[in-house]
Amino acid sequence: MKSRISTLFLLLMFCVGAISFAHADDIQTIGQFNGTSQVNDPGPFPTYTVGTFTIDPGDTSITISGSFGNSTVSSSAGTDVYLGNILVAQCVEFTACYNGTVNWSDTLTLAQISALGTGPVNLTAVQTSQFVVRMGDTTLDQVATPEPSSIFLLGTSLLGLGGAVRRKILG
Repeated sequence: MKSRISTLFLLLMFCVGAISFAHADDIQTIGQFNGTSQVNDPGPFPTYTVGTFTIDPGDTSITISGSFGNSTVSSSAGTDVYLGNILVAQCVEFTACYNGTVNWSDTLTLAQISALGTGPVNLTAVQTSQFVVRMGDTTLDQVATPEPSSIFLLGTSLLGLGGAVRRKILG
């Protein structure tokens, strides 16, 4: 009886491993950012490279989130935030983010994910008003669909588990 339970347990663990392998989830974070003081209104204002994320092959869902304002100061100058060439967040002068910390989030479409390609992609902040660009931690959450080989591995694992259970029950 113990050997049956251990065999079933091992097969179950193999299936769980195949499921986790088939569903990749990757979370990356860039730390807080502080620009430099800019008081030359109406500009020109700088563009900052805040950091770099790596886009994985096969991603079908990407959500990027962060905040305007951080632990240094809870507000930010007007700022447009880009992931590659995709606008993902804006802090407009004299709105809530200009006077206090405001969280933001954007879920990319499949077309946007495709336009990003794979590999390193810069997160940039384009300053649009005077004072200082301040951003909290920025997080990129990626989910990839399983590749056909992963689906095959999962399918064969489930068939193996089903066969083992049937064999144990029938005889």
